[in-house]
Amino acid sequence: MGDVTSGKLSLIIDGKCSNKNIVIDNFSSLKSANKSSITFFIDRKLTTELKNTKAKVVILKKEDVGLRKGDWITVADPYLAFAKIANFFLENTSFKPFIHPNIALGKNVDISKNCYIGPFNTFGDKSKINDNVFISSNVSIGKNAIIGKGTKIHSNVTIGADVIIGGNCEIFSNASIGTDGFGYAQDSNNEWNKMPQIGSVVIHDNVDIGSNTTIDRGTIDNTIINSGVKIDNQVQVGHNCYIDENTIIAGCVGIAGSTKIGKNCKIGGAAMILGHLEIKDNITISPGTMITKSLIKSNNKYTAIMPFMEHDNWLKLAIKLREKGK
Repeated sequence: MGDVTSGKLSLIIDGKCSNKNIVIDNFSSLKSANKSSITFFIDRKLTTELKNTKAKVVILKKEDVGLRKGDWITVADPYLAFAKIANFFLENTSFKPFIHPNIALGKNVDISKNCYIGPFNTFGDKSKINDNVFISSNVSIGKNAIIGKGTKIHSNVTIGADVIIGGNCEIFSNASIGTDGFGYAQDSNNEWNKMPQIGSVVIHDNVDIGSNTTIDRGTIDNTIINSGVKIDNQVQVGHNCYIDENTIIAGCVGIAGSTKIGKNCKIGGAAMILGHLEIKDNITISPGTMITKSLIKSNNKYTAIMPFMEHDNWLKLAIKLREKGK
């Protein structure tokens, strides 16, 4: 990709730089940076690290320029800017196409020649792997599954039959996508009869799915994850859920079946959402909060264990409880 200069990077992040001609070849933290690194600064608690860093260029806010002795790029949001810079470097680190001989192929499997396929992977009948896909090792892909262009799948991932995964997704180790949903019907003898799970999972473009996360297939219709959704580690997404664009879900969240979650929502770690509910767009759910009914007011924040309530009301209640405890 040729020399990467500070001027070129500043254009990527819409920043203003002190010197446009500095050559950068890596990104790093303040502490571990070297003389050709770019890093970022957002917390004045780290001022000492800023003064001592070996980084050639630091991304920071305009009001923090006086803390920096060397070169800089100023932006409104250094954390976001650094994320874009890191992705720029990683996107330009291409792999060489390679298909390991030690893989198991079903009938009529279609794998692009422009892929990296590691060892001990299995591909079901009529599965399709598109261009520039990276698949590590010990991955199981079911029949009729489709993996979109540029998607990266880490080791020990299980992808069930008929699952569709879009382009530029990343699925981390031990995730399981397209397992049976938890559906049982109880009869007069109190025995549980399994409900067949014949739907699948459809994941759109630019979705990340963390390690040990499980996404269940639908009972009849599909479970759907829309574009831009980011899901952390150890999350459970039940059958027939619908998660709309650019929602982000932190670790250990549990979402029961047939729940619909809107766009741009933020769900904190270990939150629990009961089934058959609707969460409107732009809603924030604080960590550990249990949601027991639909949230139909967009742009709100909800906090508490049981019962949940609007965040401002919860703060008032917390103050009252603290006062009573004195």
